[in-house]
Formats: sequence, structure tokens, C-alpha cells
Amino acid sequence: MRDYLYFPGARGRRAAGLLGLLLSLALTPAAPARAWGPEGHRIVGLVAERLLDARTRGALRSIAGDQSLAELGEWMDRERERLRVEWPGSERWHYDNRPVCAAAAVPEAACAGGHCAFGAYQRALARLADRGAPRAERLDALRVVVHLVGDVHQPLHAADDGDRGGNDVEVRVGRRSRPKSLHAAWDGDFVKRAVRGRSEPEFAQRLVTEHRALLGRLEAGQFADWEHESYELARSFAYGRLPGFRCGRPPDEVVELPPRYSDGAAEIVEERLARAGIRLAALLRASL
Repeated sequence: MRDYLYFPGARGRRAAGLLGLLLSLALTPAAPARAWGPEGHRIVGLVAERLLDARTRGALRSIAGDQSLAELGEWMDRERERLRVEWPGSERWHYDNRPVCAAAAVPEAACAGGHCAFGAYQRALARLADRGAPRAERLDALRVVVHLVGDVHQPLHAADDGDRGGNDVEVRVGRRSRPKSLHAAWDGDFVKRAVRGRSEPEFAQRLVTEHRALLGRLEAGQFADWEHESYELARSFAYGRLPGFRCGRPPDEVVELPPRYSDGAAEIVEERLARAGIRLAALLRASL
């Protein structure tokens, strides 16, 4: 496998034909819920855009044209099935599932062959920062970086309990709601609960305003640090406060989430989206 396959240009994309895509869909299981829904990824991008300086905006435009960070952040999910063929292993780039009940587990153990969020992020960031790389490759790298900075701030993309990051745990968010996976609730339901009917730009501006005094502190750290934050939140809350949770024993029945769980999760999600956008902006200012 050639290294460029991780971030192929147009020629590499055309080489992956329809037959390969159909075989992939036939031979692989259904994809788990995606980290943050489109709304969450757009909010991360909107927060970051409000914190970019003129120089970084110009550098970003030279790579992505008129595409916004909000659009770029959704790309890996929109193109997931095609990328499964063109970038083998890319379906595993969205998460690093460290066992939630084995705190001593080495994070790198979940990154076989570099196919995990941390490995993909490192490769993409290096390509993005290489100003001599072809524009098409830097654009793909930018898409990966923007997406994974968002993903790593979702607690259930940094931990699991042998349940695919909560995808195998059915919950009900509100008595009248349909059952869904715990992962899906964190991706979407708690985002909507945090936004509370505001427009996405309005909510993003609110996050920037409320966190502006803490920008320097929140920007600190690297991808592994942000991932560890998410892991600890998964241990202490996403799983730790899940009614009836027992290590290694996913519940057999649908779990009714009490309001205090949903409210607490929404507060966590709001903070994670803010941090993701703030850190993305700092990263782009340093890398472009």
C-alpha cells in the first residue's frame, strides 16, 4: 500500500471503482453511529472560524477555497463508505476505544496499524503542515484534522466497554422517544439539548463569548491530552452514571435515561464542543 493512499488526489479517487465500493458494503458490518452528528461538527467549525486571524483565514482559503470549517468537518462522515474503499482502515480513524474499565490499559494498544484517531490525526497534521505537498493532499489532510479534532472531544470516541463505544447499549432519552444507542444519544440528542433551539451560529458565538477569557488555558495540550479528557469523562459520567452500568456486562434491556443524566450530558457536550472549536482554531493558526 502506497503512503499517499491515506490522502489520495483526484487520480487516486478515480481509481477506486464502483465494484470495490459494492464489495466493501457487502463484506463489512453496518457502521456505528458517527461522532457528533452534523450539527456538532458544524458548531465546532463555527466556533473555530470566529477565532481565526486574517493570515490563517487566507492560508485556509488557499487550500479549501470557499469551503467553511463547518463544511469541512462533516466531510469524513458524508464520504465514509467511499473512503472505506479508497483509504482502507479509515472507518477506524474516528475513535480510540480504550477499555473504560481498565484505566491502566495502554492507549496505543487500540491503534493497530495506525488505524485509529490518534494515528490518522498525526499523519494528517504532518501532511497539512507540509507547504510543499500538493494542494489536493493538504485539503484531504485538512478535512481529516478538522473532523478528528471534533471527534476526539466526544467521550464515547475515547472509551468503550466492549460495546463499540456505547453503540450496543440501547437507551431512551425521554419516555416518549424511540430507543437508540447510547452513542447516538451523545452524538445528537445531547447536542440538541445543549443548543436549546438556538441557531448554530448563535450558539457558536455564545460559546466563544463565554470562553474567551479562558482561551489561553483551553488551547493548551495536544491530541492525546484532549483524548484523555474524553476518556475520563466516559469513565466518570457517560458510563459511570449510566443507570445499572456494570463493567463488561451491557444491559439486556433498554435503559431509561433520567433527566439528571441527560441534563448533565448536555452540559458536558456544550463544554466539549467549545473546547474542540477553540483548540481547532489554535491548531490551524500554528499549522497553516
